[in-house]
Amino acid sequence: MPDGTTLLFNFYTLKLVALKPGEAAQARLILENPEAFFSNKAQGLKDFLIEKGFLIDDSILETEHLRHSHGQSCKQGRNLSLTILPTLSCNFRCTYCYERKNVDCISKEVEEAILKFTEARLPRGGNLVVTWFGGEPLLRMDTVERLSLAFMKICTEKESPFSASIITNGYLLTKSAAEKLVALKIKNVQVTLDGPPFEHDRRRPTIDGRPTFKRIFENIKASNKILPIHLRINVDHSNRGVVSELIETLVQEGLQKSVHPYLGHTYPYTEVCNDVAGFCLTDEDFSLLELEIDFEMAQKGFSSFRIPQSKNTYCLADNQNAFVITPSGGIVNCWNDAANPEKEIGHLLKPDIGKLGQKVHKWSMRDPFELECIDCILLPICMGGCPYLYQLTGKLHCHDWKHHLDEKLAFYYYIKEMQKEGEISREFYEAVQEAKKLREQ
Repeated sequence: MPDGTTLLFNFYTLKLVALKPGEAAQARLILENPEAFFSNKAQGLKDFLIEKGFLIDDSILETEHLRHSHGQSCKQGRNLSLTILPTLSCNFRCTYCYERKNVDCISKEVEEAILKFTEARLPRGGNLVVTWFGGEPLLRMDTVERLSLAFMKICTEKESPFSASIITNGYLLTKSAAEKLVALKIKNVQVTLDGPPFEHDRRRPTIDGRPTFKRIFENIKASNKILPIHLRINVDHSNRGVVSELIETLVQEGLQKSVHPYLGHTYPYTEVCNDVAGFCLTDEDFSLLELEIDFEMAQKGFSSFRIPQSKNTYCLADNQNAFVITPSGGIVNCWNDAANPEKEIGHLLKPDIGKLGQKVHKWSMRDPFELECIDCILLPICMGGCPYLYQLTGKLHCHDWKHHLDEKLAFYYYIKEMQKEGEISREFYEAVQEAKKLREQ
């Protein structure tokens, strides 16, 4: 750091430590020769490094622990995760959409099959986590409501926690719709805006070519106090320069605390969206842009910086008890394949459900512990990257922190320091209020 501070970050324990120059030099000596004799002060620093996981016993094999946790998480466990597409129909025609266009909607027969499937695979006391996806799921709010109420009943009978989220374009996310979603235990919503009006409307028009920004933004303002809104901003070369304008618009409306923007990396996931391949950012370019926008948002009062999280698997596609269910009743591993019947690993209306575990295993033979990931310090927060893209390209798509790591860590430290200042300010304010109460008594 410019002031001489040295940062240590442990990707396994997720501990961030800032050391002054003298401490950093002493820590380096301890790490290089931990068995040496140290003064009381240096021994205190050694104990601190042990506590934070920077110095461990030779008998502890972190990689083997990760491998075991990864294997256990991939197996069918106590939790059931379902991504459900009520429809593949959509009221938008986004320029980079990777789904084939059709109007399939879930039938009553498929609804009943989903509930039977859920009852059979959800263990008593296990968590049921549902993500509503599409197409545009709010086009079939009736399906979302019926199935959500049925899921809640099943979970009550099985004494199982239930939670849900929804990914929507936001066009139908009115205040009343948001209130209904909350009643259905949908805890958060993802909405997409791809920049200020002129850019967003070019990229995400309605099916008949009309603009959508104004209506979505009004819905966000009406709904953000009812449920958390995670605002995805898909970026590529064509709109990277106008993201800041959208951020400033959110600031002007005072949405820094209730709307949580983040960048999405546009990829040509399927042949349907191959036209956008030439506009896509490289992983390194995206990582740098993400850092720039995160820093800008932090300065403007947003609190949506996505800190690294340790994980046992990259995503639900690695998990044998996580499924994507299409409107026809087909089952796929990844929502990128939701509109492609050729990628189905099973079907709710056909008698091969018992083979799902085998098919899930065969779908992705990518094992991060057999690839170069095994020697990467980011393994605990990445776990091999996106399995879909690896299957598609044969290449690893690594965590964003793989690039510009020093700068990412420096920014993380900056965020932590801001949080400390906020805690101090809050404690001071509370102390002042308490003093005022005592004086008034």
